[in-house]
Amino acid sequence: MEDSAVIPSLSMGPVGSRFVSSDEIETAKARRDEQWKAAYARLGQEPPPQPQADAYDGRSLAEKLAANRAAKQEEWEEKSKLANQFRALEEDEIMFLDSLREREEAEEKARQERDGEEVKGFKEAVAARLQLSNAPPPSIGSSSAAKSTVPKKDPKAPAIVKKDLKKLSLKGVVVKKK
Repeated sequence: MEDSAVIPSLSMGPVGSRFVSSDEIETAKARRDEQWKAAYARLGQEPPPQPQADAYDGRSLAEKLAANRAAKQEEWEEKSKLANQFRALEEDEIMFLDSLREREEAEEKARQERDGEEVKGFKEAVAARLQLSNAPPPSIGSSSAAKSTVPKKDPKAPAIVKKDLKKLSLKGVVVKKK
């Protein structure tokens, strides 16, 4: 550009001194890069790669923020998916769980055997009691003393017991009147 084409009101004075042209920015960047390269050359090291300047993005700030929000939401949904909540079991975890299951099965089997033995013993005791109550008394002889020691059962006694059992089983029952 020629000096005559420069607008004097912007290039001169306090306002013009606050503006920097893109050429000045590029020369300052080149000078800084050369200084860094010279400093690394004195140290004998390779300078790190320069990060590429961000390309111009013509989107508005609202569009950029909406895109960032959508990306974060998608990332959160991916992390919180049900499929991602579970992981496969490792070999030592599988072995531990198998040993627990086997131990519980052994305990259950032992408990069932113990219960079965108790039930069997109870049934045998009930059967023995029934045999003793139903068995006729042993007769030693036809002496009258043997007959007098064994009391005769009253045939009406079991009927009374049955009525008492009915009364006891219905005790506390409230009958509603119609």
